[in-house]
Amino acid sequence: MKTSLLSMYRLRTALLISFIGLTLFSGLTITLLSLRLSYTSRVNYTQEVGHLLTQAVTLKVENFLQEAEDVVEVTDRFSFKIKNGKVDYSLILNNLAHSLIVNHNLGIAIYTEEKTGYSLRLSLDEKSGLKHEKYGPSRFSQSSNYSEKDVIVQEIIPNSSGTFTLKTYSYPDFPHKPLSVDENGGYDNRKRPFYVQGKAQPVLKKGEWTNCFTFMKNFKEIRTGLFYSTGLGDDNGEFFGVLAMGISTEWISGYLNETMQEIHKRGINAFIFEKLPDKSKKVLAHSLMVDVFPKDSDGDTIYYSPPKDMKDPAIEKMILSVPDFMLNGLELQGGLEKLFHFDVDGSDYVGIIKTVLPGTSPDWYVCLYVPEKVLFSNAYWHFYLAIGILAAVMIISVILSLVLARSASKPIESLVQLAQKIGRLDFTHKVRADSKIIEIKNLAHSMNLMQIGLQAFTQYLPKDVLKSLFDAGTSAIPGGKEKDVAIMFADIVNFTHYSENLSPNDLVLQLNEYLGCFSSVIIRNQGTVDKYIGDAVMAYWNAPRNCDDYAFKACKTAIQGLQKLSFLQEKWVRLNKPIFKARVGINTGNVVLGNIGTEEHLSYTVIGDNVNLASRLEGLNKVYGTTIMISDVTLKGCGDRLVTRPIDLVGVKGKDKKIMVHELLGIAGETSESTIKFCGEFKTAFAAYVKKDWSAGLSLFQKLVSENLDDKLCQIYVDRCRDYQQNPPDASWDGGYQFHEK
Repeated sequence: MKTSLLSMYRLRTALLISFIGLTLFSGLTITLLSLRLSYTSRVNYTQEVGHLLTQAVTLKVENFLQEAEDVVEVTDRFSFKIKNGKVDYSLILNNLAHSLIVNHNLGIAIYTEEKTGYSLRLSLDEKSGLKHEKYGPSRFSQSSNYSEKDVIVQEIIPNSSGTFTLKTYSYPDFPHKPLSVDENGGYDNRKRPFYVQGKAQPVLKKGEWTNCFTFMKNFKEIRTGLFYSTGLGDDNGEFFGVLAMGISTEWISGYLNETMQEIHKRGINAFIFEKLPDKSKKVLAHSLMVDVFPKDSDGDTIYYSPPKDMKDPAIEKMILSVPDFMLNGLELQGGLEKLFHFDVDGSDYVGIIKTVLPGTSPDWYVCLYVPEKVLFSNAYWHFYLAIGILAAVMIISVILSLVLARSASKPIESLVQLAQKIGRLDFTHKVRADSKIIEIKNLAHSMNLMQIGLQAFTQYLPKDVLKSLFDAGTSAIPGGKEKDVAIMFADIVNFTHYSENLSPNDLVLQLNEYLGCFSSVIIRNQGTVDKYIGDAVMAYWNAPRNCDDYAFKACKTAIQGLQKLSFLQEKWVRLNKPIFKARVGINTGNVVLGNIGTEEHLSYTVIGDNVNLASRLEGLNKVYGTTIMISDVTLKGCGDRLVTRPIDLVGVKGKDKKIMVHELLGIAGETSESTIKFCGEFKTAFAAYVKKDWSAGLSLFQKLVSENLDDKLCQIYVDRCRDYQQNPPDASWDGGYQFHEK
């Protein structure tokens, strides 16, 4: 190492003498290099900014479109219910209204029925939005200060004369206190492109996006935009209506505008254009917004225009200059590594293009363009700088000598930075092992290998645990501490049957999909995946990092995990695969948390009676025919935010004291009225059972069984009430049941 560094210093001295002897030559060389580097650096910079910006825009638009799709699909799946021939409008409105409140950039939602043309249209009050965002975050922030009173509901009711009545409400006042009523102010949504497209799709098929189109001008919130629409089916699977979620082209232009302001780079503009089925193109968004879009006769900006109508001629020129093979709707080969050039009235421009949603509808392209003179804006400054270098070459020679020394030390600084980031478990930093000093090259290679190994290790151990060992600067030793946590076990129903009938490879692939489904929801809700026990997932909350409201987050995870699993089940049906169903047990209490094992092999986990109880609760679901069983301690930790029904006062094997357990059926405010009503009636019947009023309990439970034929728990209590009528329990009976098996 010492010899290598000495050689580096000798080289630096030789270079310094060479610069002094070749003053004129070096000056000329530096001048030419300055011009060349200026151009190259600006082109590379434009490529880099263009790549990052188009990636950011594409990701944002894709995520936003996916959010709109999720709202429609979830509403269709969980909120669209027909009972006794009637639609539960309150359930649909509740889901759509709260989706708009949570993500106020979604635009509008429209529900329309086929036979009558009856429609419900939801949007956020623009005036209210201005009030909330005046001193708040960016208008494109995911945070929202909206409330239910800011949601506007427009009800379109068909009249016998063929016209439509338009009633406008504030959401909390629907359907009793309209803000306004216009007897002929409504319109037939069944003629709209989004409805025609939604109707054309099979009822059970995922929806699709429309192309952009112009709305009726009397609605100022959105004039142009696109919709994601899907067909709705009734109880018989017949087409019933269409549910759609729309976004505006004005919103997309606003996002481009804000993104360009954030990177603070002048001269670079961005726009998005759409290729229509007839091969024509229309610009739907531009970072300069009103400055480039045309206006109609009323002076309103038209945020969806042909390229020839745009005020900036570079837009049309660029679209015409794009080769046809790039506009096939697929991912552009080679990404954004190559630029293409075009001319606008004698001025040269550089353009970059990227497909937004490769292979899917809508057929969108993100474009960046910049005048070439902007690329050369600093070249003249470098030229005059080079002239100054010719007059002071001795000083520059010394500076260049120092730069060479700096270039030798730079890899070391990069390695130091890499080591610091590894210590914080940040694996984003990379170093290139291309130093001329062989020792540094070998060290860089070794540290890269160490980074890869540690990054892989974090997949086996919670990242917070590994970071605590780094921070402490000590090795892991056996030991633990007591802590209150929430524990969840999720297991596949009848997994043994599937393991016997599936090939090992198919079984592992489908099992990984199931485990990934639950694990992603656990992590999103600040939980820790402890281990996979065959087909079971064990997780806990409030460890190793403290977590507020951990009991509720565990329950929320169970609900969301089963909802996400339902989408996987649909996919498995389409692929003719077995349908995995899950049961969940959740308990909250004190456990031992820490490094369990020996000095040779440790496992960071939780153990204790409360862990065992959570596992027992998961298994007890099979006995009672339930899906999510939670302990009474967990329910009390969540207050009134859960929708539950009591299951039983049970004594599980290994515990002398009986505990009250409940079935979790939903989250308050997100559960249907029918489910809430069912839970209330069940609690009344259960109270009669506990009071030994067998006749009243039997009557109530029989009524519930008649209305819920597949509910095993109701039938269990019918049988118990009948049995206790004939064979009353003794005076010591506490209303519970003792299990002697796991």
